[in-house]
Amino acid sequence: MRNLLTTALALAMGLAGAPAAQAQIQADFEQLITTSGATNGAAQVCGAAPPDLARHKATARANLQRYATEFGYQADRFDALFEQGRHDGETMMLDMRKSGVDGCAGMMGSFQHERDIGYDEMKQGVAEITDGLPEPQDP
Repeated sequence: MRNLLTTALALAMGLAGAPAAQAQIQADFEQLITTSGATNGAAQVCGAAPPDLARHKATARANLQRYATEFGYQADRFDALFEQGRHDGETMMLDMRKSGVDGCAGMMGSFQHERDIGYDEMKQGVAEITDGLPEPQDP
C-alpha cells in the first residue's frame, strides 16, 4: 500500500511530465506542500501528539525547501500552504468520521513514515509518481 503522500503526489503532479506553463508547474509543487499539510491535519484529528506533528512539519519543510532549491520552485508560501492543507486534512478526517469511515489506521501509518522521511526517499517517491524529476536548476 502506498502512503498517503505518494498517492497525493500522483494526483497533484500528474501533469509534471508533460510540457506545461511555469505557473502550472509551480502550482503542482505547491500542491505537494498542501498535501503535506493535509497529512499533518488529518493526523492531528487521529490523535497524533504535538511533538510528532511539529517534527512532521519540520521534515516536510526541510525536504520541500531543498526540492524547491534543487528544481527551481518558489517555497516562500510554505507556511500558508501548509496551514491550508492542515485545515483540509482535518476537514477530510472529520467528514470521514461523520460518514462512519475510520481512516485513522492508514493515515497514522503514512504520517509516521512521512514524519521521518529522508530527502532522497521523498524525491524518489516524486520521481516514481511523475515518471521522472524535472531538470535541476543551476546553482
